[in-house]
Amino acid sequence: MSTTTMTEQELDLHIRDCGRRMVAAAAAGDREDCNQWRDRMYAAIKSRTPEHQARLTARIDSAIWFQGDEALALGKAAP
Repeated sequence: MSTTTMTEQELDLHIRDCGRRMVAAAAAGDREDCNQWRDRMYAAIKSRTPEHQARLTARIDSAIWFQGDEALALGKAAP
């Protein structure tokens, strides 16, 4: 299946799978396979739509805010 026909969830799973395979190939010492999986992963990441990227960025920013020390301190100060 082409990354252009995948849902956002399928694309994210594909990217994660490519990353796992890249790490496994690196651990096995297979540099060529590692590089191929890396290239596939980067191509899939680049295929995300601007809207998909914006949703991911918002989710990451939210996680950083709610887990950061400053946010935790503010939460403790709230009544």
